[in-house]
Amino acid sequence: MSAVTIGPFVLGIDRAAALGGIAIFLLVAEVLGRRMGGAAGAALRSWAVQIVLFGGIAARLGHVATYWDAYADAPWRVLAIWQGGFSGQWAAGAVLLVTILAMNRARAMLKPGLLALVLGIVAWQGVLWQAGPLPRTLVSEQRFETLTGPDFALSDHAGRPIVLNLWATWCPPCRRELPMMAEVAAENAGITFAFASQREAPQRVAQYLVMERIDLPNVVLDLNGDLGRHYGSLGLPTTVFIGANGKLVSLHVGEIARERLEAEVARLLAD
Repeated sequence: MSAVTIGPFVLGIDRAAALGGIAIFLLVAEVLGRRMGGAAGAALRSWAVQIVLFGGIAARLGHVATYWDAYADAPWRVLAIWQGGFSGQWAAGAVLLVTILAMNRARAMLKPGLLALVLGIVAWQGVLWQAGPLPRTLVSEQRFETLTGPDFALSDHAGRPIVLNLWATWCPPCRRELPMMAEVAAENAGITFAFASQREAPQRVAQYLVMERIDLPNVVLDLNGDLGRHYGSLGLPTTVFIGANGKLVSLHVGEIARERLEAEVARLLAD
């Protein structure tokens, strides 16, 4: 399982697991804090909220600092947390600092606080464990029409790494990431990039790309969503990373950050 659907929303399994763990942590801290009562209970509940708030801010800033080159041209992306990108080390530092300051005010909250934190981590990792490893799906051999005419099949590119993006013109995160993905594709001639439009008429796809002045290689017309089913995609956009051996290496559901895309491309080239 690579994603979780919540009504009309689709979350990558890593983000869904993290949000689940945070929810369990806050819930347990709230329950234990109410049972404790008094100043210690209030301190426990306040500490839990601060852990999530300041830990999240520190994790995001740490990631941005590490990959600042990718953010320098578009600083607004610092706020684009839906793309993912958090530093575990910076988060841990913030959690430790907040905890030390809280202990100075109410030492009685230490044990219940640690219990809540451990249960949150267990829930987080449990979701990831339950999802299991990514299946080693073999490359699709199905042939598709393209905007430029010749048929396209992923299997024709055996021996080369492949980045497959599943997208649609009606999908806002697809539209946001597409220009960036076109740039990365142009910078990496050693990898086959394919952009498979899902269940859309060729005229609509062509018109959109012309209007937005986006030049994409291998624009595939997947009229029935076959590639999405083949790779188990639950939503758009989905970016599929396929090794030179034709096996699925990783899969990202949702809008992808430039630094994540470049890191996955580098990993494909290194294998």
